[in-house]
Parts: sequence; C-alpha cells; structure tokens
Amino acid sequence: MLILFFSKCEILMDQVSIQDDIHELLLYENVLTAIICLFMGKRNHTSKDTLIYSFIYSLQTFSGMKGLQIMNISMYMTLRRTLILFVFMMQKSWKISNFMSVIFITLGAIIAGQEHLDENYLGYGLIMLNNVFNALALHKSKQLNYEKQIDPLELLFQNSCNQIPFLFIGAYATQELHEFMSPPYMSEQFLIAFTLVSLMGFMLCYSTNLCNMYNSPIAIAITHNIKDIMITSYSFFFLKEEYDFQILAGIIISYLGSILYSIQKIKEIKSLYLPLSQNEKDGKQD
Repeated sequence: MLILFFSKCEILMDQVSIQDDIHELLLYENVLTAIICLFMGKRNHTSKDTLIYSFIYSLQTFSGMKGLQIMNISMYMTLRRTLILFVFMMQKSWKISNFMSVIFITLGAIIAGQEHLDENYLGYGLIMLNNVFNALALHKSKQLNYEKQIDPLELLFQNSCNQIPFLFIGAYATQELHEFMSPPYMSEQFLIAFTLVSLMGFMLCYSTNLCNMYNSPIAIAITHNIKDIMITSYSFFFLKEEYDFQILAGIIISYLGSILYSIQKIKEIKSLYLPLSQNEKDGKQD
C-alpha cells in the first residue's frame, strides 16, 4: 500500500515540478535521502558495493523523468503498466501459467489505455527504457539484499552517495544550479513543493526496496498493475467518468490476468507449506 500511495503522489508532483531542472531535483532528493538515512540507518558496506545498482537506477530515473516531461500522465501510466512484462522476462525460470497471466495483464492495460497514446515515439522509447532499467534495478536490489544483506535504508544511503557528485556536476554544467538560486525558484511555495517531491521520492524508493526485500520483483510489478486497475475502476463507479467498451474490455482482461496469477501463487504457497504442517502434525502424534 505504501508503494501505491507514494508512486501516485510522486508522479503527479513530478509533472508539476520538473520543467528543465531534472539534475537539481535529483540532487536535492539524493541529499535529503542521504541525510535521512544517515540518522536512521546502519552503514555496514561501502558505496562501491552498490555502484552497478546506482548506475542502473540513474538511467531509470533520467529516462522516466525525461519521458514524463514530454508526455501526459495518462500516456505515461499506460506505458508504465507494461513493466510487469520486463520484470517477468528477467526471471531465471518461467511457468507457462504465470506467463499467460502476465500477458493478460499487459494486454489489458494497453487496450484500456490505448486512447491516450499518440505519435510521441521519443516518449515511447524513453518509457520502454525506463521499464527495462526499472526491472533491472528491482532484480539488482533483491540480489544485494540476498547476497550482501544490504537493507533498504543502507541501499538508499549508498545509492545517494554514489549519485550526488555526478548530479552536482550535471546541475552546474547545465546552469540549473545557478537558475535554482535565482528569485523565482527561491520562493517559499516552490521550496515547499520541491521538498515534498523529494520526500515522496524517498518514501517511494524506501517502500519499494522494503517490499522487494520480503517479496519478489514480479510481486512489486503485479501490485503496481492492480493499483492502476483499481484506480481506473474507482473512477468509473464513484467519479462518474465516461467509459466505453474498449476500456471495459481492457480492465476485464487485466483482472483475469491478476486473478490467474493470484491463484497460481496460492497453489505454490500451499504446495510449500502444507507438507511442512503435515510433518509437524505427524511429529506431535509420535
């Protein structure tokens, strides 16, 4: 639920705040993240342990924010719903039932959001790259936690330390740092909005890494898709938004994919834990 809330808030506020100040926004967010993690987290690793993750995360962030600059939120969200397909394809092993559920979810999302698409091919390319790097970052985050026991707060701290020097150079080279210090940007309202965007970014990254630590990357992607389906359904029933057969068909297809995936996961969990519980019962009887 944390991921659902903060991802929606950050996307809406990002589109309001970012015009040409991407380096400055990311620099501010990473400095704020480093300060928060400095007081809250433990540091048992060095920044070099997360260099690859930081590189992937940087590419993911820049491609996503550049894409959001040149397209509307509806189009952005439609393309972002295909993330689950990229996450699934990067798994080591596939099951045909899970693959079919992913196809249903992705196809339904595209059908439901097709009316928001236009001929912004640069935007398509940027968001597709964003999906690829996002999937890589989720898998790398899981790997770092499993192999090196890097918790979410420490991962955020090390990631921020890796990015801050390069973001500072980028902000200085593009004159964003100088523009940020000028009167229009130093107003109280702008600084409050800028800080809120940065805090939302921190909470989104923390909640995503925290959930990824206890679940799998595919579970995170499924959660994002279910969130989008629920928001769309809510708008139809309670906000009285107009809908047509195409949108309704897309939502139903996505629901079927989500239900199919949930059924398969329940069967997998039962197959893992039922033999264990049966052994415990047999042990007590003996």
